[in-house]
Amino acid sequence: MTFRIGVIGAGAHGERYVRHGLADVPGMTVTALCRRDRAAGEALAAKHGVRYLPDAAALIAEPAVDGVVVCTPPASHAALAGAVLAAGKPLLLEKPMTGTLAEAARLAELDAAAPHPLFLGQSLRWNPVIAKARELWPLLGRVHLVRLAQRLAPTALEWQQDAEQTVGGSVLLTGVHIIDLARHLTGREFSEIDSRQEQVLNPAVEDFFLARGKLDDGCWVSLEVSKYTQSRAAWLEVVGEDGQLWADYLEGGLVLRRGKTEERFYVSATAATLPLVLRDWLACVKSGAKPPVGARDGLATLQVVDACYRSSTTGKSVAIDG
Repeated sequence: MTFRIGVIGAGAHGERYVRHGLADVPGMTVTALCRRDRAAGEALAAKHGVRYLPDAAALIAEPAVDGVVVCTPPASHAALAGAVLAAGKPLLLEKPMTGTLAEAARLAELDAAAPHPLFLGQSLRWNPVIAKARELWPLLGRVHLVRLAQRLAPTALEWQQDAEQTVGGSVLLTGVHIIDLARHLTGREFSEIDSRQEQVLNPAVEDFFLARGKLDDGCWVSLEVSKYTQSRAAWLEVVGEDGQLWADYLEGGLVLRRGKTEERFYVSATAATLPLVLRDWLACVKSGAKPPVGARDGLATLQVVDACYRSSTTGKSVAIDG
């Protein structure tokens, strides 16, 4: 039986879910989409041959929709995700899980009682370079330092430049990627964080942040997002007692150094990850298996985000109670 999905928030990123859900995941199709801009939504629905519904509640209640993808700005995630869980339908929720830590805590409680646990779209976990780094991780011995950085062009999205529409800047909107990667790769949780942030070009929220965190096993983590440059980069560096690893997870490639030996791995990072995310979501729905990234992960990441903002405000390191 084909799993029919509806996409709420079919903007630039949401359309990717529509496209991949229609063409790239066996056993899945898209039957409806919702977008605030009615003219754009109707045009997109006609283009892909699906139904346009102007109201999110109508899409969630639609009998021809078996599961829902929520791909809207994070300020709306808590209400929309809660409505999907209350309707008893499977949910794929784009990162960040919510806009605030308090909302994340409430949503995690709702998720615990829902028939289908939410599946969080932390898509970088499906990046082939990240998967290879995780495979090589045991060769590094005990790791004492992890560095993660993303450097991106200024946002072109109006809502990310409007303080009335966005509840955060680069810490919340992009930092969640690298915070989650640090947890995913190390298998540890953050115990403290010291973060600083600045507005370089964005008139409303921070578009640069630099944080130094400590994990519960003593490993130090450096996190950086620079969203003001006309070039792109995304890299990982790991220093362990038995070796060092460097990886480019934007274009591809890894370098492993152990003693005087250097080994290079060419793994492309350019393949689309959303078909893999949708495939694994469908597999979890069919089998009832626990999602690889769920509400607990979203809550843990929002704890770090919240601590980053508090640290930047006070100018001090903030403890994180896991």
